[in-house]
Amino acid sequence: MIFDLSAKSEGVCFTFKMFNYESMKIGSLLSRLLLFANGLSLDAPLVAVAWQEIAAHQLNGPLQNYERLLLFMATWLVYAGDRLLDSRGVLTSVVDIPRHQFVARNFWPLLCLWIVLLMTTAVMTWLCLNPSAILIAVFILGLLGGYFALCLWLPIARWVIPREVIVSLFFIVAVLFFPLLEASPPINQELAFTLIRFSIPSGGLILLNCLGIASWEAEMDRQAGESTLATRFPFVVKFFPGIAIATGIVFLLIDRLLVHEWNIFGGSVCTAAIMIGLLDSAWIPQDLKPILADAMLIVPFAIQAIVL
Repeated sequence: MIFDLSAKSEGVCFTFKMFNYESMKIGSLLSRLLLFANGLSLDAPLVAVAWQEIAAHQLNGPLQNYERLLLFMATWLVYAGDRLLDSRGVLTSVVDIPRHQFVARNFWPLLCLWIVLLMTTAVMTWLCLNPSAILIAVFILGLLGGYFALCLWLPIARWVIPREVIVSLFFIVAVLFFPLLEASPPINQELAFTLIRFSIPSGGLILLNCLGIASWEAEMDRQAGESTLATRFPFVVKFFPGIAIATGIVFLLIDRLLVHEWNIFGGSVCTAAIMIGLLDSAWIPQDLKPILADAMLIVPFAIQAIVL
């Protein structure tokens, strides 16, 4: 099945064609919405905003709406930009990774959207943030941009510094940026404790998510010549469910050790990790697994929003 969205203006027609997914056979509206959101790279920004709320709660730093919007747009720019780079040559490749095919087929409309949002984000940043915050944000994005540039210029860089690790580190820094600005906590042992308690499970869960997606797409990545932790360490593919469940238990125990009691945060992160591992089931369509893995990252926020 093909999902078409067409917009005509002054004789110019942009057609967004959704790729053929085996899971479209399910006929589920929810499946289609998930696939379409993933094609437009909306999942990562939503996850980032959800974890930003968790960080703000732990740091007691109330967020402004423009801060939520800026994080959403900045995350989308990074995520979509990475996909735009990955889409080069995809249409002539024998490898059929759906999200890459979608971006490749709609490269120019998505690139135009990317440029517009880049300018919008830049203007909002200039108007809403103070100079010191802008400098810090530019420095962080500069480091990330430098990594992408290095990977383009020297592909072996992805082998030396795995992209999964960079994604996890950027995620931690990005979601903590505004809560730290708002809370302005004194630099002391309590702040260090809070940051450690937040960063280990959040970064670890993102790394686990990347590892799961890499393991499910290991064969396609191998054919495309991509370097991922799953292509470098084949045992990850075989033992991923066990790795995920064990990681969830470790998260739970670490949080218990840090706060000296069982609590919702540790339990919710453990639950999310185990659910990501359970996605390895053969009953779940292969093309839905990465999207559902991203959705599982919102589980800690959902649980805490309900319980707290």
